[in-house]
Amino acid sequence: MDPRVSRSRSAVVRAATELLVDGGPNAVTVDAIVARSGVAKSTIYRHWESRDEILVSVIESCAPQLPDPAPDADVVDALREMAHAFADALNDPEWARVVPALLMLKYHEAGIAAANAKLEHQQDMVMVTLLQRAADEGVLPDDLDPHEATALIVGPLMFAHLTESVRLDRAFVDRTVDHFLAAYGAARR
Repeated sequence: MDPRVSRSRSAVVRAATELLVDGGPNAVTVDAIVARSGVAKSTIYRHWESRDEILVSVIESCAPQLPDPAPDADVVDALREMAHAFADALNDPEWARVVPALLMLKYHEAGIAAANAKLEHQQDMVMVTLLQRAADEGVLPDDLDPHEATALIVGPLMFAHLTESVRLDRAFVDRTVDHFLAAYGAARR
């Protein structure tokens, strides 16, 4: 990609992110992005058709990608590693700034809902694959619903992040995984 195009795109996404965080979804307009980024409106429309497409780019640029666990790693260690990766993403200042706006936008903007669904699907597939492996190895019961299990692991982490009622650190993540394993499988370290 031409370095000028890359710089312009980065400036637009950075400006849109700042506007989203500072003023919420209504503050993100193409005119406001032009004013903050210094990128011409015609250049913006050359790369994005609408404000919603810019917001999708903001989410994609900030969204965490959960790593696929190594196939030969101990499944409990891999589950713990996955929970830590999710918590690390929530603790990432850039993503943490975008999450509240994303939660608000996904119910009102079709493009944002689609971007969020794509992100959730990617994360879901990593977790479902790992949980299925845990069931195959006898660590979790065969009949455990992987989507419910994902919610049981990720839910407390998201709640801790959103409410800031509990410090979202490694110890809390480990306790969350241990409680899940104690309730649904064999807790091992």
